[in-house]
Amino acid sequence: MTFERPAAPGASGQNAGLSTATQIDLDAWEAASLRRQGLSLWAAGALVEATECLQGAERLAPANPRIMSDLGSLLYATGRPAEAVHYLSKSLKIDPSHPQTWLVLANAAHTFGDMDIAEQAFLAALDIAPNAPGALMGLGLLHFELRRFESAERLLSIVVSDQHAAGPAIYACLGDARRMLGQFSQAREAFQKAAAGFPLEAAIQRKYARVGLIDAAIEEPVEAALQVYEKAAGCYAEDVETVLRDALQALCGFGHAAGAIRVAKALLDLAPNDPVVRYHLDALQGTAHRRAPNAYLTACFDKFAPNFETQLIDVLGYSVPSTCENLLSETGRSFDKILDLGCGTGLAAPFLARLGEELTGVDISPGMLEKARERGLYHRLLESEAGAFLAAGEERFDLVTALDVLVYFGDLSDLFEQTARRLTPGGLFALSVETGEGADYRLRPCGRFTHAPDYVAATAARHFDTLARVATTIRLEANAPVAGEVVVLRRL
Repeated sequence: MTFERPAAPGASGQNAGLSTATQIDLDAWEAASLRRQGLSLWAAGALVEATECLQGAERLAPANPRIMSDLGSLLYATGRPAEAVHYLSKSLKIDPSHPQTWLVLANAAHTFGDMDIAEQAFLAALDIAPNAPGALMGLGLLHFELRRFESAERLLSIVVSDQHAAGPAIYACLGDARRMLGQFSQAREAFQKAAAGFPLEAAIQRKYARVGLIDAAIEEPVEAALQVYEKAAGCYAEDVETVLRDALQALCGFGHAAGAIRVAKALLDLAPNDPVVRYHLDALQGTAHRRAPNAYLTACFDKFAPNFETQLIDVLGYSVPSTCENLLSETGRSFDKILDLGCGTGLAAPFLARLGEELTGVDISPGMLEKARERGLYHRLLESEAGAFLAAGEERFDLVTALDVLVYFGDLSDLFEQTARRLTPGGLFALSVETGEGADYRLRPCGRFTHAPDYVAATAARHFDTLARVATTIRLEANAPVAGEVVVLRRL
């Protein structure tokens, strides 16, 4: 579609010979005319023609922020977010006072995948219009996506306080945020409204029912909590064992020990030989363990192997391998033979392969080893429990790593002794621990051990010098940071 320049009022013949000021006035008038035409075409659904009009207007008036805002908004509406961000940003650089332009920029940037620009744009809109529902909702949803659940819950709570601004989808997201914060009673209320608005959405109905079960199980017997679940789930009810396992995980994570014990016992009535539930019940009741049982480790990690990396990195924020890589790189050393003890799916393999010639991985879980094999970086992958592998052989290594492994050992004496035996003189041992105060080690309800830093240092000192010791966040547990250390030791 092409457009002729419209004739200005009182104009005739050619524009040659017009003064610069007159030409500028004429361009501005033509740009305004094209803008009006473009907006009319947009309203009529002629999006291609509307875009051509607004692009023509922008060429005639490249410093007009309203034209650039309109063009950017139309480009976003027609699925061109990168171009939209360009024009919207130009508009706001000239005139940053329009909250609606900031809001469209935020949405376009989010669609384009630039979360930083999106967040800053939502915040700018709220600076101008603090109660703007669209900006509150957009920033709340963005923060939920970024797993900033406290902020998401606060913002979405403001949105739902205005009954006209919140639909069932917002209540569902608010319910998710509250569940992730352990606010089960409040999450139940939000999901109830979401379920009422989406009566045929199985996923929403099941979330409502599950969070009702968890909320009830904190104080009530399991039988009563299951009645709450069944009433809420109706025809969307799931297998009892499945929902009880979900409840056990939530109750353990947020410290509701009494409810977790009741749920664990109910699960053992359904599956008496389940090693995972049995071990968690022991941990909840304070039963002493020197290390996690082999049956628990195999069952647990075989189950999680298919989605392990997504869960650990994207959900739990696990970054220990990168911290370890930095510490080992600072030594300036390379290693002929490396042992990745408890290698899992091989998260450490990419950087370990750069540090050495031969990489061996050992893990107790066949499912984990299958995933590690897909990387194609290990020279050997062996199925064995870590301590048993160390004790059984004589082969020496120049570097041993045990990342997220010592959390399944309480007493570290044998592990340190056997690792030292399998290292060449001067060889390095890189490890991570979750730290806790008081006792040398303590089994937590989640099934992992914490270790007192002084205990780790004293036990290691029998066989190693300490080269590096860095405090870090190991992962998230119930969306709270878990304190730990990454340590690099050198064999004496």
